[in-house]
Amino acid sequence: MLLLSLPLLVRAQATPPSEPFALRHTFFAGVQLPLSYTAGYQAQFSRRFSARVQGGLIVPPFDRYTIKTLEGFGLDHQLGDAIDRSFQRGTLLSVGVNVHANSPWYAGLLGQYVHLTAGPITPADGLGLYFKRDFSAFGLLASPALVFEMQSNLWLGGLRIGRAFLFTNSHFGLNLEAGLGKIFATRNTFASNRSLVDALGVTQQLYSDLDHEVDSSLRKNGYLPTLDVLLTYRLDGRP
Repeated sequence: MLLLSLPLLVRAQATPPSEPFALRHTFFAGVQLPLSYTAGYQAQFSRRFSARVQGGLIVPPFDRYTIKTLEGFGLDHQLGDAIDRSFQRGTLLSVGVNVHANSPWYAGLLGQYVHLTAGPITPADGLGLYFKRDFSAFGLLASPALVFEMQSNLWLGGLRIGRAFLFTNSHFGLNLEAGLGKIFATRNTFASNRSLVDALGVTQQLYSDLDHEVDSSLRKNGYLPTLDVLLTYRLDGRP
């Protein structure tokens, strides 16, 4: 549905007004549910098109909401539980282009990079990801004496459709956006708190296998619908 809206918005363009279009600068901040707090900048350089860049901060409880959403699309529960128990923080960077109608509606394409850090992850969690079984009952494997940290880099592409609401006699406004993203690629690295363990060949093979398992699960089931609520401020134009 989001994809079908793009040509409809283009066709919705009526004969443009005769006055020249002035570049519009808009700053915004808000939440991208269920993913992050977000803030960014948009430049609308014509009546039809704009470009956007934004960043985000992923902190609890957004990680839990995101994991539950991904699990709803089939993400492995062992992976979801391991990340949920050990999540530390995450950041994101997004760029995109929008097509505007002669109305408050717009739609666009986006690309997104997400970096996540999780840890400490116990050997029980790591083996659970690999063998798809729960090893938490084995006390030795759940010991904090040997734990791991995971760094995940995710690349997503997606679509958005939104509507802008302008406040009366004000440069401020509110944008509501619905989007759908898909994870296309990941890179996952692991390190323990024991350098001698990391140097072992068997450990490096385990890290490689875990990277493959995490990558396969996220790419296969990595659909992420979002709802953005953004407070906007336009620098130019009359309020």
